[in-house]
Amino acid sequence: MPRLSLLALVLAGAFASSAASAQDFTATLGFQNTDPKSDNGTLAGGDASVNDDWSLTGSFAYNFNPNLSVELWSGLANYEHEVSIDGLGTVASVEHRPTTLSLNYQFLPESSFRPFVGVGYGWISVSGEQSLGALAGLGISGSNANGISLTLGADYYVNDNFFLRADVRKLDFDTDVTVETLGNVGTAEVDPLVYGISAGFRF
Repeated sequence: MPRLSLLALVLAGAFASSAASAQDFTATLGFQNTDPKSDNGTLAGGDASVNDDWSLTGSFAYNFNPNLSVELWSGLANYEHEVSIDGLGTVASVEHRPTTLSLNYQFLPESSFRPFVGVGYGWISVSGEQSLGALAGLGISGSNANGISLTLGADYYVNDNFFLRADVRKLDFDTDVTVETLGNVGTAEVDPLVYGISAGFRF
């Protein structure tokens, strides 16, 4: 509910401030990889590593003017990762769904090629935790996460309405891991890059 309230406030402010000069909306559908950073912290006394995964993503944006827009981006299906610990191998799998609300600035708005940058806030919803290997049979859970998100990308407009997008975003994603009988075993520092391609439509 807090996420929806924040989104509603931001969008209400956007429409109120630019109702007389509304430009357009864009929507995208993409296939993107969530690639955790190489050093994922320490769990249960051992170095942890988290693998990458691909999933569908989508976005919806409102353009205040040719340069500035507010964008809601999210995973349309969960990402799933395996967690390994040195000396123990794969000990868990976990699913998550990222969502970000960003303010984007687009360069060269009249060109076919339109690079952009963005800054915003992201939420990571963690679910589907399952213990494996040395921890099999024990209950395991990871906390949700939130933090600043950064985006860098470019759109290529095939025509006035259809475009292709390549982008990469940095997410702040640290999750506290709790294991049955062991308690809190540490924090998995995922902090991934999410990158890939999308098809978009302006209307």
